[in-house]
Amino acid sequence: MKILIKAGIAFLKDSAPVTNAYIGVNDGKIEAISKRELEEYDDAELIVGGFDRLVSPGFVTTQSFIQLYPFRYRIFSGKTNPNDLISTMTSKDAYYFSLLGAYHLLRSGITTVVVTEPFVEQAARAVKTVGLRPIVSAEIGCNWIKGDWKKNFESLYSKWISKDESGIVLKLCDEDEAEEAMAISNEYKLPILVDRNVNLEKINNISPYTIALGGGSRKDLEKIRKNNLNLAFTPSLEVCKFTLGAYKPSISIDLTPKFDIRNEMGIAASRLLLTAEEAFKAVTDWGYSQLKMNGGISVGNTTDIIIFEVNEPPSYPIDKEAPYESLIYSSYSLETVIINGEAVLDGGVPLNVGTKDIEEANRKVEEIGKVEKN
Repeated sequence: MKILIKAGIAFLKDSAPVTNAYIGVNDGKIEAISKRELEEYDDAELIVGGFDRLVSPGFVTTQSFIQLYPFRYRIFSGKTNPNDLISTMTSKDAYYFSLLGAYHLLRSGITTVVVTEPFVEQAARAVKTVGLRPIVSAEIGCNWIKGDWKKNFESLYSKWISKDESGIVLKLCDEDEAEEAMAISNEYKLPILVDRNVNLEKINNISPYTIALGGGSRKDLEKIRKNNLNLAFTPSLEVCKFTLGAYKPSISIDLTPKFDIRNEMGIAASRLLLTAEEAFKAVTDWGYSQLKMNGGISVGNTTDIIIFEVNEPPSYPIDKEAPYESLIYSSYSLETVIINGEAVLDGGVPLNVGTKDIEEANRKVEEIGKVEKN
């Protein structure tokens, strides 16, 4: 598909944001970025945006429990035990709950999501149904995975590493398994998420692809810094007395009540955990780098693109002297999402998920609620 995008502010890779720009995309690849009109795109099949639009690469989150999305309020407040909830769920339930979660993520600008257990494959399929890029997590010593983790990893790897627009990471929750887990990460060159309860100070031969979950509360931050390892944190869940920009962290959506990556960016910036520019990089450049993705808006690149409309309150105004702040604090109205050269949300409407899917998912939520009460 040939697409012409107009931008009031375009957030480009390895460059300062550009104002009043045109972006030409053909067959999923960015062919042109210019301050002048692209006459060669007069025949574009899709023309979107305008000079009251913010155009950004798609956002990425390094951990999300989307299977539990419909119940996030009661889990967060302690009214429901997630283990009890999961014990009543079927794989079909997990698919539909994840569909709701992925629908939410799409409408907040996330285009790539790391999906963790439970029911990781059903969740990943739901993510693909909505049109997002799933990255499945092969878990090691974590709560919701039983049996031989090596066999589970091999099975997931064979199924998901070769699928279009999919991928796989490891997740380590048990220090006793660290040596073998790090070896696999090294051998396969796979990112490995390390739970906040696993102390990297106690582990030798740490993989360079390590992504430590958590922020200022981690006890091994000095080792992370010295070894140039990666960090992924959830700003709304962090208590931190110092900035984290030096670690070039990504942002994990986890299972926060708002479940909104833009809210997490705003908290990171307003609490001075990151500057506004760093908060933007945490959900784009730094997140792509940690997950070994080649993302970002640049000529010749194949990337995901999101477009926010900023022409009336509360999404107003575009402040061209403060582009990153404009994106973080004015990005209420998501107009278009383009993934792999195809629109999956246009005019604010998701194109791959209909009302019947949402109605069926809501029925599943009601059913499991009745089981919980009984």
